[in-house]
Amino acid sequence: MKKKFNERIKKIRKGIESGTEHETVVKTVNFSLTNYTYSFYGETFFFNTISLFALTFVVGIIGGTYGIGGGSIIAPFLVAVFGLPVFTIAGAALLGTLITSVAGVVFYTIIAPYYAHTGLAISPDWLLGALFGAGGFAGMYCGARVQKYMPAKIIKTILAIIITLLAVKYIIGIF
Repeated sequence: MKKKFNERIKKIRKGIESGTEHETVVKTVNFSLTNYTYSFYGETFFFNTISLFALTFVVGIIGGTYGIGGGSIIAPFLVAVFGLPVFTIAGAALLGTLITSVAGVVFYTIIAPYYAHTGLAISPDWLLGALFGAGGFAGMYCGARVQKYMPAKIIKTILAIIITLLAVKYIIGIF
């Protein structure tokens, strides 16, 4: 991410500088089949659409295979590799995850009757899905409210600890 952009966000959070509503809107500057350029908070960001398509294709295969949300894989790539600000990609990643999740539920609901004779339970568990959805909506709302007041370093540290503990639990469970 750009250093100037990070410095400006820090000033806005501290109340030293204010961001106008006009600046907080993501505006498309240029779009073609190979590149996408947009502006946000007075900074210009761009990425190669072919690279993004390749990434989302691979993530779609992995997500479809393991049944995980692609946004949890795509968002870190967009920030770390593509250098895009989290503020602009979080909503897009969530929308992408919602669309692919709905498509997955519809697909598995349609094909479930064809696999009934195999004894495999592939139809969606609606109650569990509703509980995940309710928790996701509550977490999304709280996260959006709290994120403005919590430094990114603390969020990254919490996530790193959680991921490390889960990895250790899985490794110990395997052996």
